[in-house]
Amino acid sequence: MDAADVRGLLGLLLADGSLVSYRTPGGGYIQLTLTAGLSESAFLEEKVEEFKHFIPTKAEILPYRTQTRANGRNTPFLRFRVSTNKLRPVYNLLYPRGERLITQTALDLLGASAAAWPWAEGGRLEADGSSSLVRVGQTPDEAGLVSRWIHMLTGASSQLSDERIKPRLIFSPEQTEKLQQALIPYAPRTRTHLFTGDVPDVSTIRSARTELLLGQGDSQPEGNETASVA
Repeated sequence: MDAADVRGLLGLLLADGSLVSYRTPGGGYIQLTLTAGLSESAFLEEKVEEFKHFIPTKAEILPYRTQTRANGRNTPFLRFRVSTNKLRPVYNLLYPRGERLITQTALDLLGASAAAWPWAEGGRLEADGSSSLVRVGQTPDEAGLVSRWIHMLTGASSQLSDERIKPRLIFSPEQTEKLQQALIPYAPRTRTHLFTGDVPDVSTIRSARTELLLGQGDSQPEGNETASVA
């Protein structure tokens, strides 16, 4: 991959996606896992399409169910998993010490088109026009880096809230509109409502094509699949 591919994948995976490094006698590989509930099926499809733009692969979205609970119920979900050492540069940037961490080094590589993905992943609009952004790291320091990064790219200022286990950024109505206007040219098509404030069309949130997989026989329980190789 060239530098543009690394930046594209880094932006896509900045707020979501699990990367795990595996060592083998042949050198090892990185395993990427993306998951989503049924209500996010169309967005997951769009993320997978974006991923395949940088790393072509035959891996597909597959249906799974959580392990059966004590009450006999389990939860269906969708998963995309691929293994390839081409993800090593992205892993090194997102997991600099073996644990996921948002760093200034990673953010310095990314522009406004990359910022649209975290907003699509974690933006939450309120009735009064204000908003919040979740998935901005595990610590206030990481969230502070994201806040300054977004301000640099969009001019939108935010306040850090650490009232919950994980930090989040709070934007006033004026700052929310400023952020939306700056990022809407790069908005993922299935999450444009977060950039316009419009009521979302259900068809852009759920994908009948992907969810149809759940009706094609019993989906596999989590943990029973071997790694897909790109």
